[in-house]
Amino acid sequence: MNKSYLKANIIEAIERAKYLKNLIHRPIEYPEIIGLVEKCSSILDGNILYLNELNDKIEEREDDDIRDLFRSYRQSFRAIRTIEYFGIPALHYQTDDVKFLNKLIFKIHNEINLPFVAPCVACYSNKYYWIHGITNVVFMPIGEAGSMLHLPDIFHELGHATIFNKDNDYKLEAIKQTYEELIDCVTSHYETERNIRARQTGPEEIPLHIDHWHSQWKERWLDEFFSDLFACYTLGPAYVWAHLHVTTKTSHDVFHLEKPPIPQSHPSDESRMRGLEIGLKLISFISESKEIIDLWEKMPFVTSSAPIHEYQFAYPKPLMKQIAELMLDGMKKSGFSILTPDELRKLDDSAIRKKLNDAWREFWRNPNYIKWEKRILSDLKKKLNNQT
Repeated sequence: MNKSYLKANIIEAIERAKYLKNLIHRPIEYPEIIGLVEKCSSILDGNILYLNELNDKIEEREDDDIRDLFRSYRQSFRAIRTIEYFGIPALHYQTDDVKFLNKLIFKIHNEINLPFVAPCVACYSNKYYWIHGITNVVFMPIGEAGSMLHLPDIFHELGHATIFNKDNDYKLEAIKQTYEELIDCVTSHYETERNIRARQTGPEEIPLHIDHWHSQWKERWLDEFFSDLFACYTLGPAYVWAHLHVTTKTSHDVFHLEKPPIPQSHPSDESRMRGLEIGLKLISFISESKEIIDLWEKMPFVTSSAPIHEYQFAYPKPLMKQIAELMLDGMKKSGFSILTPDELRKLDDSAIRKKLNDAWREFWRNPNYIKWEKRILSDLKKKLNNQT
């Protein structure tokens, strides 16, 4: 690459960043998105300044001495692209539904005492719910504003957001410590298990499998169980019902387990349900837990399949119970609002957590549920979207 081409690339990137800034609607339409506006604007402004400085440095260099500047340009361009892909669309494509969901998340944020800026929403996900760690945007399918039964999954994404923020927020110090304890717990379990298996006669691959499950927990699964339990403890049965509901619609094998060395991004649906069962019992939703599990165990995708032999090593019950107990203790220490049956009864009718739990009760007992849901959603949208 020569100097003139690098300069052209830098100028193009600067113009792109300016164009992206211009896509942010001004004045800001409602206060719940201010955090994302500030983050996107700050990152774009910082990179415009940085690229201008790089452009000035080029004049001092020869063509064969610009490798470091090229690397710096690419790093800056990646930051701009991240904001373009995962930040600006959430601000630029504003609809009444997006506004409603942003206000909904903000209200949930206050209800559960989330100690950091509430995430914003983008409604163009093609892979269900997920959250982007840098921009703090929750990506949701476009139809989610028209139904209440999967909105509980917002709480799962707030669990992921808590993991993202645990290292840079003093208010999450107890959660940070809890997460470290969870890692130690996982490591201790699998080290003990490996030592036991190493002394026994059996298939030679078992210790290798144990090492694999250990790495899966540390690198992938623990975050998912953490986020599941976060949602369970802050929302209660509604989240567990939602997990059953999405599994009913999408799961191909609730006992799915990839054998080593193939990585598996999410734990099995069955193991997640068992973890949620433990969580519900710990916060005293005993009858609700039994009701959900009784239905779960009668579902065709459970009765018609069975786990492979190695499944017991991947999702050990003692480890999952220990994780659930540590999580609950850490969340209490961090000041999160834990939803017990008593707390649920105390909630005002306007509380989102009450509405989502009510929705699932209505779904099971009311043959005119859809009519009920439309009325509740319409009323909720009017109230939230009319707030300034």
